[in-house]
Amino acid sequence: MLGLAELTDAWAHGWSLSRDTTPPIAITDGLKIDIDPTRNIARYILKPYDWQRAAVLGRELTTPGTEIKIVGATDSLREALKSDWTMYDEHHLMTVPFTRGVAETPPSCSAQIVNDGGALLGMICDSNGDIVSRARLAASGRYGVIDRVRTRAADQRRGMGRTVMTMLGNRALDEGLATGLLSATTEGRRLYSALGWKIRGELAGAFRST
Repeated sequence: MLGLAELTDAWAHGWSLSRDTTPPIAITDGLKIDIDPTRNIARYILKPYDWQRAAVLGRELTTPGTEIKIVGATDSLREALKSDWTMYDEHHLMTVPFTRGVAETPPSCSAQIVNDGGALLGMICDSNGDIVSRARLAASGRYGVIDRVRTRAADQRRGMGRTVMTMLGNRALDEGLATGLLSATTEGRRLYSALGWKIRGELAGAFRST
């Protein structure tokens, strides 16, 4: 449980850096990230499996678009919340020890990593300069949080995602980061599992729909 709480906290801080939000602030039994302060929309990240706290927030939070994230089963979060909350598709917190690898870029493409605010943006571009695949790396303590992994539809299943992840893993080691951390969709976890990432827990999420 303690390990999952640490991972959740590290992921929340890395996510806020990657998405250029205000830093998370501590609240009772979790964290709060202001996503859109002008509309009072925030993301609440709760302690793992704290369904009682989720139920309380489900009653107290009334602003449409407000989010709740918690380590645990999506069905359990659904049971804790009222009907005017909509479930996100299930995600999974995953980790991997960073190891150095060879990032193989196709001859027609170029690869680079650039500073992009609070995160590093790794990308592969085609001969026209269009982005083929990309991902972001944000430092959160000893963790390197990977976020926004995307590959152009026409170039999927060509190893582009693997190359970008390897690039960022190598850079993470250069930055002194020991462990990779990310939130994966059910589809995305197949790629990450093939790269050695391990599932640490399901990450359930919901947003206030009305």
